[in-house]
Amino acid sequence: MTAAEFDKMISTLPPQYASAVNTLGKKGFAEQYANILGLAMEGEKRKLDQREDFLQAIAFQRIFYLAQTTLNELSTSAPPVPPEEIKNYYDSHSAEFEEAKVRGIYVTFDPGPEAGQPGQNVKQQSEVKRTEQEAKTRAEDLRQKLLAGEDISAMAKTESDHATSSNGGDFGYVRRSQMPPEMGSVIFALERNLISEPLRDRFGFFLFKVEEKRFQSLDSVRATIEANLRQQVATALVEKVKTDYPIMLDNDFFSDPTLGTPVPSPPQPPK
Repeated sequence: MTAAEFDKMISTLPPQYASAVNTLGKKGFAEQYANILGLAMEGEKRKLDQREDFLQAIAFQRIFYLAQTTLNELSTSAPPVPPEEIKNYYDSHSAEFEEAKVRGIYVTFDPGPEAGQPGQNVKQQSEVKRTEQEAKTRAEDLRQKLLAGEDISAMAKTESDHATSSNGGDFGYVRRSQMPPEMGSVIFALERNLISEPLRDRFGFFLFKVEEKRFQSLDSVRATIEANLRQQVATALVEKVKTDYPIMLDNDFFSDPTLGTPVPSPPQPPK
């Protein structure tokens, strides 16, 4: 194999193999390839490539790789998204681009071992273990103090069990998509400087204060919108292929849960 042939082979490798070149370097990959090539030649010598199971495996891999290549071709051949479509999406999905500057206080409780461990944003629980009711009562008491005029930033530094406590409970700007749906709905319905009711998650209760709201500019999200719309086009093309090449399954055969062996997931449109 010449240097040009080697470079050409590398340039056409599937992504899962191309990453090995980046990890091993050209020389390391060449050494691995030489080992693989030697084993393949030995397999040919033993006529393993003529066995029925080998031929079936190759046939399946060909179908799978051809499907992935076709999917990539369909996705990349889609025409550019017209600017007016991007603008229309932005105007009709304004809630996706709204941001709220939030401060919060988190009061944890001990949910028991079956709930697992809290995320890294939750400070290690103190030796005092609260019950869920104790945590809710504590959160309600803190809310009453905030409604009476106490500063949430100062309170968060001493009372919050969240990692943001050191910054006065400052969560920065958040979007709906970054929050659990039930919390996002409450936060974005809050008027500026109001305090939410205690909001429960698996490990505690949040109190939130919205300090400011704003919308991301069209220019700042244009690339994201275009990617989403191209994704929709790719998905529609895949659905059209399903219609053009319908498959009928024998429900009697597939009703037996003991039948079948897991196979790789079908290709998905690239994101």
